[in-house]
Amino acid sequence: MRRIVAKIVCVVLLSDYFCASVSAHEQSNRRPLMNTTSVQYLGNEALLFTDGDRKVLFDPFFHNNYGSYQLVPESILKAIFSGEAPFDNVTAIVVSHAHGDHFAASDVAKYLAKYPKTKLVAPSQATEKVLSENPDVASQLVEIKLEFGDKPVTNVVGDGVQALTIDSVRIPHAGWPKRQDVENLVHRVTLPSGKTVLHMGDADPIDVHFSPFAEHWRARQSDMAFPPYWFFVSPEGPTILKKRINALKSVGVHVPTSVPVTLQQSGGDYFSAPGEVRKLN
Repeated sequence: MRRIVAKIVCVVLLSDYFCASVSAHEQSNRRPLMNTTSVQYLGNEALLFTDGDRKVLFDPFFHNNYGSYQLVPESILKAIFSGEAPFDNVTAIVVSHAHGDHFAASDVAKYLAKYPKTKLVAPSQATEKVLSENPDVASQLVEIKLEFGDKPVTNVVGDGVQALTIDSVRIPHAGWPKRQDVENLVHRVTLPSGKTVLHMGDADPIDVHFSPFAEHWRARQSDMAFPPYWFFVSPEGPTILKKRINALKSVGVHVPTSVPVTLQQSGGDYFSAPGEVRKLN
């Protein structure tokens, strides 16, 4: 008799557990999927920053790799121009500086003409070249003109709660002081979700360039920074990444197609193959 009662209790308990498990599984399946915030590597310093339906392209169009760096593959360029997912509905193109391995005015002008809702956020050296290619895209340009030592500027791109916040500061191009004329901008882009990335262009890895803007770095933490790879292998670069710019994680870009041994040995994370993705959540 005891055995029969024990079996009945066991069946009831298993039934309750099974039903509870099924119910939990069904509820789980009914929950809306969380949007994944990610950054996809396209080539050199070209990146796609995605969070739901908000998308930003960094330095996507260029043709010169100086025999060393990764060009954006033709298949990706075609997808960008045709607006194929995930390159559809791009809110903004953000350009760090107007060098040939980061920027091609003709391609940018062509893209903006095709997609009139997309904005270009770029230094004046880049916007001037785009205007010379096609004056009709003037309303889509957000020109940033900063001299050395100027305070960072903030631009809001888009409308209402869906707007992007882009903070920009001029940091000298690597090789300073030889390239003082280059308007290299470090852009911090915050999407409506609050997710934030820092694109550093070809910044020079010396803290004297960053320390005057300590308040700027403290004002908002970046979920992920994208420094040129030399920050991982230079004397002051690692300290800038870990203690100065207020970023949770850094992923190197501008990596030569033949990855330097010093970078491999540094222990730093970096992009080297187009299509690689890093998730922010």
